[in-house]
Amino acid sequence: MATRSKNMRERDARVIAAAWRLIAREGLGALTVKALAGEAGVAASSMLYTMPSHAVVRERALEAIAPAIRQRVSGLPAEPAEGPERARMLLEALLPLDAERRLEASVLQVLSASALTESGLEPIWREVDGTIRDVCAQALRARGIRGDVVALDHLHTVITGLTTQLMNRGDDRPVRWAHAVLERALGG
Repeated sequence: MATRSKNMRERDARVIAAAWRLIAREGLGALTVKALAGEAGVAASSMLYTMPSHAVVRERALEAIAPAIRQRVSGLPAEPAEGPERARMLLEALLPLDAERRLEASVLQVLSASALTESGLEPIWREVDGTIRDVCAQALRARGIRGDVVALDHLHTVITGLTTQLMNRGDDRPVRWAHAVLERALGG
């Protein structure tokens, strides 16, 4: 029984990874059962038990983002424990500066828009957005700023806007500009 459960979790992880790739590459319209099964390398019928609908696949794809962010942040080096360098490390963990984070940010952008009209996605989006906000709060604490809601709102807005700009500008401009914006947001 444990092996079967493990196999189902592994299959579901492959399906969610495949959903991320399809959403990022072709948009939500490409998220058909056939395309998803083909991208994941699984039989379409094997997905029906744990992901019986497109809505469930979208929800599971969005649900995977907050843990990915938390895992990336928890994997940061322990030093420096505070100061501007720590704040920068935390915030850069949120930005799409490598292929993995670009994929994640692309999925988040698409599913964030869908959360406006899909009630099942809205609470999941709030959790992801709250996770991003929590990392912004950690960055402010690293700079010695605590309890300043306006500073947190500002930094959270800068990070979400910067993420969108990095995604929409693609690779046509070196990311030095993004680092300069981040430095300004951190008061450096």
